[in-house]
Amino acid sequence: MTTFNPLRRVLLRTSALAASLIALPLAHANPLPAESLYRLPVPLKDSQGRQFDWRALAGRPLLVTMFYGDCNAACPIIIENLRRTVDQIKPAPGRLAVLMVSLDPLYDTPDSLAQLASSHKLDPAIFRLAVAANETHTRAMAGALQIKYRAVTNGEINHTTRVCLLDAGGKLLASSTQLSPLPDPAFVAQIRLALK
Repeated sequence: MTTFNPLRRVLLRTSALAASLIALPLAHANPLPAESLYRLPVPLKDSQGRQFDWRALAGRPLLVTMFYGDCNAACPIIIENLRRTVDQIKPAPGRLAVLMVSLDPLYDTPDSLAQLASSHKLDPAIFRLAVAANETHTRAMAGALQIKYRAVTNGEINHTTRVCLLDAGGKLLASSTQLSPLPDPAFVAQIRLALK
């Protein structure tokens, strides 16, 4: 016959209770869909110097793209396009976020990103400019978004342009490769649909 020590019995009950409390939120959490881009952890630092993982933006539609601060060709057009797109949609507060991640983690800093956001008059309640800690995270993000890039000898970066619309769970709903300061009407329609 096995006898239980009262202290051991209390410890077993406490352990069982703790395990159930830990498992409870996990059982009710909405798992990410298999095709969710949020399955990829990417630690970032934004223009305010705050560190975050881009998965923290889950829960509402997200426009996400990549750029670099010293770009004088495509990137200013992408930024203007996003600003005008948001202005045209006029989303309710907190309903849409825009994340722009730097392709140049060696040179883009929180300060330079803050200056860029200010010079383009980007609404900080919607737009978040950020940089990854290193090239590995930058490449992972670019791969997930299907953005190709490579550094060239003069310090510039050749890259494709793509703005992705993700749903609240990180699933790709639509994308636009239009390089124009004017909003892409078909893409705007997809964003409006995602906000309903």
